[in-house]
Amino acid sequence: MKKITNWYSIPYFLWVFLFVLAPVSLILYQSFFDIEGQLTLDNYKTFFGNWTYLRMSFNSVIYAAVITLVTLVISYPTAFILTKMKHKQLWLMLIILPTWINLLLKAYAFMGLFGQQG
Repeated sequence: MKKITNWYSIPYFLWVFLFVLAPVSLILYQSFFDIEGQLTLDNYKTFFGNWTYLRMSFNSVIYAAVITLVTLVISYPTAFILTKMKHKQLWLMLIILPTWINLLLKAYAFMGLFGQQG
């Protein structure tokens, strides 16, 4: 039997490790220490004992869920319609092109459009 090794997945796993797992692990590790570097659980006591922190965390989860749901509702029908159209590459480019524009450039354009009305 021939052993199949997929070398193309190495960059993906490296990316996930460097930019997801490593930062989360470092934050989790640092959360067990106070400002002087002493091992403590006071950070967790403060977090779970303060309703403001819990409410902010809950709101973040709710916002993430709503954004995910809206994205799915918009993107799946768009992808389905795109597969049925002629000139698929052109329409795909027109859909993706605005995401290539820098956020700062978008902000300047927005301010320029609405700043000229006075």
